[in-house]
Amino acid sequence: MPEAATPFSFTCACCGKTVSELPDLAFTAPIYYHQLPEAERPQRARLDSDFCVIDAEEFFIRVVCPVPIRGTDEVFMWGIWTSLSETNFRRYEASFDDPDQAKLGGMFGWFSNRIPHYPETLNLQSTVRPQDGNQRPHLWINEAHAEHPLYREQREGMSLERLGAIYAKEFCANGKG
Repeated sequence: MPEAATPFSFTCACCGKTVSELPDLAFTAPIYYHQLPEAERPQRARLDSDFCVIDAEEFFIRVVCPVPIRGTDEVFMWGIWTSLSETNFRRYEASFDDPDQAKLGGMFGWFSNRIPHYPETLNLQSTVRPQDGNQRPHLWINEAHAEHPLYREQREGMSLERLGAIYAKEFCANGKG
């Protein structure tokens, strides 16, 4: 008889609570959208849950940045935005409802958010890989940033303790400041 899978859980570093579901951490827009004066956003930007265009010359899509959790089959996903060239943005946008988007292949992008718990992430060189089945594309930090902790965690995994520390800062009522 096969061995039963161990249920996934981690401990909140703040309150000691056992958490058995991965949290979602996502940005609603690329950082550049929030840098626009609020009164100018309706005229200068188009933003929805998947696409952002600023001044008809800066193009962004929403992606996930996967980080495996060491010792588990789980993957923590940062929901972030990346820039694309106009050509790649238009290709991706045109194929958005195509369930076979992986055929687009990898595309170069610039990481377009500052994520907490890491050194600077804004403008890290990245590769965007569209996924089949109408799933958000995956973003992988490029080897040019091999010393960055996010690059290493994407390849080596994040510890459950680190996940617990992130959870404590982002979700625990006792840990939010």
